[in-house]
Amino acid sequence: MPESNQKLDRFTAAILREAAAESDQAMAAYEKKRTKELAEAKKKVGCEARAYLHAEITRLRADYGRQVAQRMQETKRTLFQRRNEIAGGVFDEVRQKITAYTASEQYAPRLREILLEALGALRGADSVTVYLRSADQNLIPSLREAAAKIHMTFLDGDFQLGGLIVEAPEMGLRVDSSFDSRMEELNGHFAELFGISLSDAE
Repeated sequence: MPESNQKLDRFTAAILREAAAESDQAMAAYEKKRTKELAEAKKKVGCEARAYLHAEITRLRADYGRQVAQRMQETKRTLFQRRNEIAGGVFDEVRQKITAYTASEQYAPRLREILLEALGALRGADSVTVYLRSADQNLIPSLREAAAKIHMTFLDGDFQLGGLIVEAPEMGLRVDSSFDSRMEELNGHFAELFGISLSDAE
């Protein structure tokens, strides 16, 4: 009987060892599988997180880009409006000064000088057409006297501030010394100085 008990104990011990070994193998396989799945899950979550962050960064950049562009356009519009206000004030003041100047005694001698400068540019012309504003028609005798050797025809010009335009039809040349054209040049120079164009402001 004791021999039978010993055999049973050995058998039971062998079975328990075998069961323990199988259990250890099963636990090791499970742990390996769990570690692999956990690594894959982490990798997947990491990829999704990076994709989400990339998408959010792209969206935020686009949003901020639009806001910056809109703010820049608003600033350009404000600058353009301010430039126009300043230009309007400056040109109103210039017009007033020109009006006062053309009403002064200094204007008639200066108009003769302007005529002689224009004729100098048209040297060789025997006859010219001189355009004056209506308010300056009374200065025609003084202008004729300043350049008596040249035949001059006087006509009303379509400008209003003063000065004159001289044409030499046979030469196909024209000298625009009107104050109106000078004012237009000043306006263009003013816009260049400020560096803001209408297309920028739109």
